[in-house]
Amino acid sequence: MFDWLFKLLGTMLSFFNSITGSYALALLLWALVFKIVFIPFSIKQHKNQIAMAKLTPKIELIRAKYKGRTDQKTMQKQQQEIMELQQKEGYNPLSGCLPLLIQLPLIMLLYTVIQSPISYMANITPEFEEKNATVAEADQTDLKDVILNVYNFIEEKNFVASEKTPEFTPATEVPKNSEIKLINGINSYVNENENGKNEIEALGLDIDSIPKFTVFGVNLADQPSFNNFSILVIIPFLAAAASWFSMWLTKRLNNTGLQSETDQQSQASMKMMDIMMPLMTLFFAFNFSGMLGLYWVYQSLLGIGQSVLLAKVMPLPKFTEEDIKNINKQKK
Repeated sequence: MFDWLFKLLGTMLSFFNSITGSYALALLLWALVFKIVFIPFSIKQHKNQIAMAKLTPKIELIRAKYKGRTDQKTMQKQQQEIMELQQKEGYNPLSGCLPLLIQLPLIMLLYTVIQSPISYMANITPEFEEKNATVAEADQTDLKDVILNVYNFIEEKNFVASEKTPEFTPATEVPKNSEIKLINGINSYVNENENGKNEIEALGLDIDSIPKFTVFGVNLADQPSFNNFSILVIIPFLAAAASWFSMWLTKRLNNTGLQSETDQQSQASMKMMDIMMPLMTLFFAFNFSGMLGLYWVYQSLLGIGQSVLLAKVMPLPKFTEEDIKNINKQKK
């Protein structure tokens, strides 16, 4: 259903790859474009944070009025007053979630394209397309069929017979998230066989349209591992560090100087998130190809730059010690 969108995103990434000559730089440009596309949503979310910061003193006064009373009727009345205040000031608590809800599906689409570079970036050779024109019309032969044929070809050529010497069984579909490993297999076969490129292109896959993942001698298509140690191992740690720093800086920039009771109650859970999110990033970056971890690094660094820029252009209100003293007097 989303194949057309995947192909569009893949075409963009392929274009960036062609003008930079580097898949790593292409990923950076790709991340930058989508960061720019989402700036209006980020601005809306930031404005929502400013509005909430301005309302914090008034909300704290409402909570102080009902402090010590935890019966259901009182709590409902307190919540109603807070909601009426928010409506009066034009603040919508759900508007801050909207940008995230819009971005998440597209982020998943982007990751799918990154994990399937052949399906969405590679082309069929013109000779094969011309030769199989009638077949393509009858059997709907497309790039997916070509990829499957290449996958079975590479699997068969790399097959190592066991003691029972089982026969090779062609796959009926390419395993999910295996295209990056397939590219490694294609490159190895082409490098080891003089006629390898011609054999692959005879199956219909244009070798030159497949992105090159090697940067400074490091293959970003490989999965970071301590068993096969290389500089690629640094990428997951960079992704985790960038994720942690992004969250830390965001909290620092959003600190108005006035800490509400709600903020104090959520501190424990926030500290847990500060630990869990970088660890999750580290885990996933070690379980996917290095280029996916590199993309996370780009996203975090661009997010840091965006946060700093918005904080400079539209700063949150800051409460001085005198302001906080006055608010506490009113609460008493």
